Order: sequence, then C-alpha cells, then structure tokens
Amino acid sequence: MNNRQTNIVRILGEQKEWITGKELSKLLNVSDRTIRSDIDNINKYYQSSLIKSNQRQGYHIDESLLNRLNIEVKYSIPQTPSERCVFMIRQLLFEKNEINLTILQSQIYVSGYSIENDLKRIRKMLEPYPKLRLIRSKNYIYLHGDERSKRALYRDLLAAETKGNFLNINRIASLYKNFDLLLVKDILLEVFDEYKFSVKDIMFPMLVIHIGISIERIMKYNFIKTDRKDKEFYESREYKISKEFFKRVSDKINIKLVEDEIQLMTLLLMGKNSLNYSTNLLNVDNKKLDIEQLVINLLEEIREFFGTDFIDDIDLIVGLKMHIQGMVSRAKNAISIDNVFLQDIKRKYPLVFEMGIYACHMIEDSLGFSVNENEAGFIALHLGAANERMNKNSKYKVIIISPHNQSFSSLCQQKIDDNFGERLDIVKTLNYFEEGEVISYQPDLILTLSSLQHSLDIMTIQISMFISSEDEMNIYQAIKKLDKKKFQIEFNSKISNIIKKEFFYTNFDGKDEKDIINKMCSKLEEHKIVPKDFKESVLKREEMSPTSFSYGFATPHDLRSQSYLSTISVALLKVPVKWGDMR
Repeated sequence: MNNRQTNIVRILGEQKEWITGKELSKLLNVSDRTIRSDIDNINKYYQSSLIKSNQRQGYHIDESLLNRLNIEVKYSIPQTPSERCVFMIRQLLFEKNEINLTILQSQIYVSGYSIENDLKRIRKMLEPYPKLRLIRSKNYIYLHGDERSKRALYRDLLAAETKGNFLNINRIASLYKNFDLLLVKDILLEVFDEYKFSVKDIMFPMLVIHIGISIERIMKYNFIKTDRKDKEFYESREYKISKEFFKRVSDKINIKLVEDEIQLMTLLLMGKNSLNYSTNLLNVDNKKLDIEQLVINLLEEIREFFGTDFIDDIDLIVGLKMHIQGMVSRAKNAISIDNVFLQDIKRKYPLVFEMGIYACHMIEDSLGFSVNENEAGFIALHLGAANERMNKNSKYKVIIISPHNQSFSSLCQQKIDDNFGERLDIVKTLNYFEEGEVISYQPDLILTLSSLQHSLDIMTIQISMFISSEDEMNIYQAIKKLDKKKFQIEFNSKISNIIKKEFFYTNFDGKDEKDIINKMCSKLEEHKIVPKDFKESVLKREEMSPTSFSYGFATPHDLRSQSYLSTISVALLKVPVKWGDMR
C-alpha cells in the first residue's frame, strides 16, 4: 500500500464512524475517484472487506477485522488549520529542530497554499511571545527563541487545548458503546444525594471517567486485585456509598459486583485521605519502590521540561499513585486493558498526550518494564484533568442575584459568559439573597440585578438586565481589584518562602557596593544556594550599570539567573554607602 492508502486506514480507524468520500478526498487533497480506487486496493491488500462502503453514508472500517489483522493506527493526521498549527509547533518544540515543508505536505496531505496560510497563523500565534520567531530558510522552518518563552508558549497552548471541554461528560459518555455512562452518572448522583455526600464540581468529571473505566474492566473481567484489611476503611461512609452505587449499577446494566472495584472507588471518594489506607511502597522485581516519591519526581520532571507545575495538586498525586499501582499489578499478571479515550486524546489533545508519553518514559525507567500506549493515554487523562483544574481555579467564582424570570436571567448570564467567560465562572443564579446559601458557594463576586445590601465581605456590583457598557466597565474594574488582591496574597505567600532569616541582615557593615556584594554572595555560596561563579556574575552585572534605581535602594543580581534555590538576600546597612550615582 502507498502512504495515502495507509493514512486512509488510519483516519477511518481513528474516527470509527462513517466518513463520506467527499470528506476523505478533501482531507487528502485527491479526487473522489482516487479515494474509491484506494479503498478497493486496501481491501485487496488485506484480502478482506476491511473498509465497508455505503452509497449514502460513505466509508466505515470494520473494527473487529482491524483488531484481528493487528493493524496499528499509529498517529493522527491534523485536519483543521488549528490542528495543523499545533501539530507543527509541537514538532518544533519537542521532536525536530526544523521541518521540511515538502515532506510535511506529504505527511498531512494538504497543498502548499494551505501550509503557507498555516505559517501565517503560527506567526500570529507567536505575537504575544516577543522572544520567539518562526524562521523560514528556503523549504525549512524552525523556531528561534529562548527556552523560557518556548515553555510559556507550550503552557498557553496546553491551557487553550483543554479549556472547558477536556472533561465534558457528554463527550466522554459518547465514547462508551457498551453501556450508558450518563445513566451511571445519574445513579451516582442519586446515591450521593441519599448519603448527603458531595465532591468538588471540578473533580466530578474525573470521578465519572474512573467509574467508566472500572465498569469496562468488570465487563472484560480485567479486575485489579487489592488487599485492604483495615476495619475503619470498611466502616467509612465512602465505602458504603461505593458499595451501594455498584450494587445499583450491577442491577441496571447487568455487571458483576466486584469487591476490588468497590474498594478502588472508595479510595477515589476519600481523596487525599486515601493515603491513610494505601502503601507508598511497591514491590517491583523484589525491590521496594516508593510510589509517592516516584510521582513527585515525575511531576518535577514535567515542570522542568514542559514548564507546567502540578506539584501542589494533591488530587493528581493520589490519582497517579493509584494508577501506577494498578499498572504494576497489570504488568505482573500480564493483563492489558483497552483505553476508549486513546484516539480521542491523541487527536484532540496532542499536547496533553505528549505529556503522557513523556511521563510513561520516566515510569519505564523507574519500574523497569515497558508501558504501552493505552497506559500513556490514561496518564494523559490525569494530567489533562489537572491542567483543566489549574485553569478553572484561575477563574473567579460569581453568583448572580436575579429576581426576574428564567429567560431574562439566562440572557444576562449568557452575555456575562460571552464577555467575561475567560475570567469568571458563574457558579449559581439565585432569585433572592440568602446569606447561608451564598456563603456555601464561596463566591469571589456577587452580581445583582436589583439593589442589595449585606454584611458579607464579598465584592458586590449592581448591573442592569441587558449589561450596558457601564456594567461591563464595572465588572472589568471588579476583576482588576480581585486580581490585585489575589496577587498580593500570592506575593506575600511566595515572598515569605524565599526571604529566610539567615540571609536577612540588619545593621549590615559594608564599606562599598563591592564589599557588600562579596559578603552577601559568600554567605549564599557557603549555604550552597548559588554556584561558585555567582559572585563574579553579580559584580559583572553591576559594572554594566549600577542597580541602584532609587535613593536608599539597590537590587544587585547576576546575569544568568542561576541559583540552586530561589532566595532573596536582604541587607539593611548600618551606614549608607554610595552606589552608582545614589546613596
């Protein structure tokens, strides 16, 4: 088969739904007739009707034959301009120093004209990053710029990729063909309601995903074995909820009631408290491995390589620990599991999948056995969900107080979403103000359509039903105030961590700026905060231009931002000295 025919198999294998000949011909930049000829040749090559044809619906791949013939669908072909741009940026960031545009055309089956337009889009995408440039040299392109800007670009692309839709339950449910995940979700909510139990809204979709995976395992008899004998565990509310939930699900969709899966769901519901009931040590090839330390190391590597910091996400740490424990168990018992999300993640969230692949390489090095693509997809799910949580947490929670009917309230809410959806998350619309209920949602901002006075320390703005330009300005100003408050809190928290008592000097004795820098840098070097050439770099920077930018204040620093640990050393001088043109 030629490359185009191979890619037809890949496209149909990924989509798993009917695709018309016109859609395929447009995607691969050939005629309908060529597509028909290619389909015939593919079926002849495999000596079977691998690809079904229908005059009205188009073409569809026989999944059972695809699996039986062991045909691997290796990668996704980017189909939209946006997907192609991300595809090229990803290659330039992680896979290749340069891209040959002629080879690229044959890889993704688009015309030279389309590629030229895509390059214009990429340059537009790079505008917020002044230190990054897309350079073209004849028929090659490469990304020029510093590492920090490249990581910032990746982080922003990742946020845009996952924003709002990574954990869309309706989309997730559509991937399960053997049972109705939405029905399962309703049963879960019903049991939660009876036990007066709740989970954070942002964690709920990931919980539903885990349950879907669990039900798939039960249907295929690929159970994960667990061994917990703690009496408190079985008496916990989370265990009772999990048992009742699986009992009802087994009645509705006719699956076996599996104790091990009940226990795993219990741990999920417990969140960080599950750490009290699970061991940190894994037995791999007769060696004890600290699973929590492995996860911490993994997240540190991701932060270093991708510039995305998940290190404080306890839910992610718990989820990865449980998944890696299950992965080891599957490897020991030679159990493989399908991942219904795999093709969806590879196609729609390539940057998240890239993280999953990177993480799995690290896990392979630590555990000493190979990790397959399905497992990489599951790891990517955890990382993508964490990234969405991080983005979601950056929005301010808003409650709208609207005494009007539902249609008017919806109109107002829609306009706020359209204009401020990037910054505000409307958590509830209430018909009236009731202090207890408002507090329960912990909002950052209250928008009210009628005059309102209350004693809560929550910023409140009165707006009109149709959101005038003045209302928009008031909301914008409120966001700026919230940003300032948030920044101050974060700044105070971070600054207290990097200004340490042993590097804070009062009545500091120094003859001149060189003497002061020498003494302060020597102490930092002595405590192994900075490398040996740090002092020399600070003095060199000072020679270029004094860092005294106002009277009574100087900020000496090195040229390369090099240190082993982020630290600010502060000296309040006993006697003022001349520093540049100032004292």
